[in-house]
Amino acid sequence: RNIESLAHWLSALINTMFRMMILAAVVSGACANKTATWLDKRDALIDTVYGNGNGVLPTKAVPDKVIAWPTEPGLVGLVWNMSTLFEITSTVFYSPVTPGKKSKSAFMFHHGHSNCVCPAKHTDPVISGAKCRPGCNSSMPSDSEIGMDGYSWWDLYNVSTYFHSLGHDVFILSMPLKGINLGPGTTDKDLNTDHWWFLQWEEKGDSPLRYFLEPTYLTANYAVAQGYEDIYMAGLSGGGWSTTFAAAIDKRIKASFPIAGSTPCAMRNPTGLFPGQTWTGSDREDYEQNCMPTDSTPQPGRSAFAACNYTCQYLLAGLEPGRFQVQVLHEYDTCCFSPHTRHDQMLRYEANVRTELASDDRVDGQHGWFTSTADNHSKHEVAAQDKTIIASALSAGLSPGAGGWDSIPCDILHQSLPANCAPNAEPGLPPGYVPMCPGGPGGKTVPCGPASHSNMDRYSIV
Repeated sequence: RNIESLAHWLSALINTMFRMMILAAVVSGACANKTATWLDKRDALIDTVYGNGNGVLPTKAVPDKVIAWPTEPGLVGLVWNMSTLFEITSTVFYSPVTPGKKSKSAFMFHHGHSNCVCPAKHTDPVISGAKCRPGCNSSMPSDSEIGMDGYSWWDLYNVSTYFHSLGHDVFILSMPLKGINLGPGTTDKDLNTDHWWFLQWEEKGDSPLRYFLEPTYLTANYAVAQGYEDIYMAGLSGGGWSTTFAAAIDKRIKASFPIAGSTPCAMRNPTGLFPGQTWTGSDREDYEQNCMPTDSTPQPGRSAFAACNYTCQYLLAGLEPGRFQVQVLHEYDTCCFSPHTRHDQMLRYEANVRTELASDDRVDGQHGWFTSTADNHSKHEVAAQDKTIIASALSAGLSPGAGGWDSIPCDILHQSLPANCAPNAEPGLPPGYVPMCPGGPGGKTVPCGPASHSNMDRYSIV
C-alpha cells in the first residue's frame, strides 16, 4: 500500500513538473512575443477545435431550427445541428430584455455540467427525468435556495434577470450531453453524461471539441447578423471553461467572465487531489479540460492545450484593444479550482499575462487586459459576489494597467476582507456551514484557514 501511495505521489509530481514546463513555454515575463505570434497561436488553437485549417472558423449564422414554448412568452430556442459521425444538436435559449425588441448588447451565459430535475415515472426512459423542458426544474438550487424565483428549466443558474437588469439581451448555452442537450449515447436505461464518451469519436478522426465550442461561435454569428454591437460572455464551471476557450478564439467577445472554470495546467492534478493539498475541492479533469500529454493513458489530453494552454487562452481573451477578461474563482469552492492558499500562484500567472500583454509591439496601450479575482464564497454557483465583480468591471471603464483592476469590489485576491463587499451569503448551504480542506491527520479534512495573502507556494508557477 505504501509503494502504491508513493507511486501515485511520484506520478502526480511528474505531471506537475510537465505542466510547469508547458506553462513556462507559453507565458513568461522574461521573453515577450509579438502580436503576430499570439495570433498564430489563436489560429492553431482554432484548428485543434474544428480541424479545417489554421484560423478557419464556421460562417453559419442562421439556426437550423427555431423553437418557441407557449408557456415561456418571449423565450426562443435556437437549434444548431452539428451532426457528423453521429447525430448531435445544441439548443441555445434566447431571452431579450423586452420581447420583440433588441438591445444594443448581447450577453452569452454558459451553463456547466448541470441537468434538470423532471417529473418522470420509473417506467419512463431515464432521459425523461433529466432532459430540460417545460415542467422541469433546475438541479442547481439547494437548501434555502429551493423555491427561489429565477431558477428555471432553461435558466439553471438564475442569471437572466440579472443580465437583463444590466440592459443585455441574453443567450444561454449548455454543454453537450447536459441539460437540454442530453441525448447522444443515451439509451432507455443508461443516461450518458460522461464527456469521455467523445474520446471514441476523436480516435475515429472527428474533432469533438467543436461540439463544446461551435454553438457559442454560431450564436455570436447570429448575434452579429441581428445587429448587436457588443457581445459579452460568462459561465460557471464547465461554462467557465467554455467562456475561457471561446473568448480566446473569438475576438468579438468584448469582455469575458469565466467563473470557477479553470486554473493553469501546472496548478491541477487530472486525477483529483494534489499530494498535500490544502484547498477545497478536486480539479479532476473531464475530457474537454484535460491538458495532459496527448499520449497519456488511459485518458489522453487534448491537443488544444499543446497549441495554446490556459494561460495562453487567458492572454488571447484580452489581446486586442478594448477587450478584457476577469477570471472569477471562489475561495472555498465546493467543486473545483479553489484559490485558497494559492493566491501567490494566481498573482504570479496574472502578472505574467499582464506583462506579456503590455510588451513588445503592444506598448502604449495597444492591447486589452486580464485580471484574476477571488471572492469569499463556497458553493459552486453564480454567487452574489460574482455578479458584483461582473457589474463593477463592466461599468468601471478601466484602461489596461489601471489601478482599479486591483480594487474591484468583492475581490479578495488583491484586497483584504471585506474588500468593499457585502458580507458573504450562502443560501445554498446549511446555516453555519464551515469550509473544510484536506490536510488533517490521516488524510482527514479540517476547517479551512482564513483567506490570506501569505500563502503556501509549494508548486511554484513561472
